[in-house]
Amino acid sequence: MDSTASTVIFRHQSDIHVGIQTVNYDRNAIGYIEQGTKLIHLADRHVIVRAGELFHLERGTHYVENSPSDSSHPFRQTLFFYTPSDLRNDFTPQQTVAAVNRQCAQCRNRTDIYTYPAWPVIQEFFRSVDRLVSARLHLSNPALGHLKLCELVQLLLTRPGCCVCRPVCLAASNGPQTLSEVMRENILTGRPLPELAALCEMSLSTFKSEFQRRFCTSPHKWLIEQRLAHARLQLISSSKSVAEIARECRFNNVSHFIRLFRERFGSTPAAYRIRYREE
Repeated sequence: MDSTASTVIFRHQSDIHVGIQTVNYDRNAIGYIEQGTKLIHLADRHVIVRAGELFHLERGTHYVENSPSDSSHPFRQTLFFYTPSDLRNDFTPQQTVAAVNRQCAQCRNRTDIYTYPAWPVIQEFFRSVDRLVSARLHLSNPALGHLKLCELVQLLLTRPGCCVCRPVCLAASNGPQTLSEVMRENILTGRPLPELAALCEMSLSTFKSEFQRRFCTSPHKWLIEQRLAHARLQLISSSKSVAEIARECRFNNVSHFIRLFRERFGSTPAAYRIRYREE
């Protein structure tokens, strides 16, 4: 992946199933699965993205599992990595962004991972991207990658109800970061609530009430739940020690972490890892 460019096009193929992998994205990503199946793991469940479907992932840490269809059909995906500034141009006027945001305001998605079946025009678009990447033209002329991103966004906007438009238009808006974006980017940072509220341009009391409305729990309980979820996924996707995982997930007391983990998942972290590997 060329990190010197703003918009980055990344095409990935895998011939074998390697289990859960941890990926860290410093930009948002719009993806398309050409072959195989992608599982995006969350807490104690997962989102499935199948061949012929689009998906969107916000920047941050994700736990993914890419599965080929069979030995002769490898897993294949194309990802567009972008920053909000990439979307703020004459091709994507703010009135269009605002209209889509209004249309999607009642979306009941609670995972912030959006998927949608690709339609023929989008499928043809990604075939053209494949030709561009195969010719490596986007590497010698980064502007081509940005133009393809603009084309993709415009095509998405032509499809009423395309859920992938929701996070894209939120990123393109000129307003403050959304509450969801702020929280998911700061699960493991340890920032105090007043700072998180300030990032959302809210008072602390407004932040807490809006959080309760959005997530049906308190910020503290939500953060503990998310950190335990990260810990669970680290246990089954890495060889790190329980103490290392506890520290990375902002649990300074290992005994306290083990107790909370047992309460949430029904066994100690070490026992959970052994049980998972035996399944």
